[in-house]
Amino acid sequence: MIEKELTKILNAHKKWVQGEGGGRANLGEADLREANLWGADLWGANLGEANLGEADLWGANLGGADFTNTILPPPTLLLLCNWGRVSDELTTELMRYDATNHPHPHKFQEWADGGGCPYNRGFPRVAHFQECRECWKSGKAKSARELVLMLFKERDIKYNLNL
Repeated sequence: MIEKELTKILNAHKKWVQGEGGGRANLGEADLREANLWGADLWGANLGEANLGEADLWGANLGGADFTNTILPPPTLLLLCNWGRVSDELTTELMRYDATNHPHPHKFQEWADGGGCPYNRGFPRVAHFQECRECWKSGKAKSARELVLMLFKERDIKYNLNL
């Protein structure tokens, strides 16, 4: 799929999401394996049977999307999509994953106790979501795969794939 065609589809989809006409993005069967979808609003998009294997989905909104038989990037990259506010249980699990992958995991407890943000020194996050001090609980982190499956379930993302 050429960039100009993809931009047209995504612009129409954005209007559809905002209730301004346009149309739901139908990217089913599209070859988007190297597409730059950084920050794209793909809420409710049909991506069934598309190839997103190497697509840049950093900060993208995937809520309600259809990924039936879709080739997706690895779970570690899917966690970098924009998941926003999620349930308290999932927030706790994502924070544990973030802490496990942070060079100074103890900073999360300090932050929960009213200290500074663990990311204020430029350390990159490994999952994008709305954190919550009250949800912090230390513990063993789930795998990236487990977290993506939890996110897909919570965000009503359709899939039948083996992550």
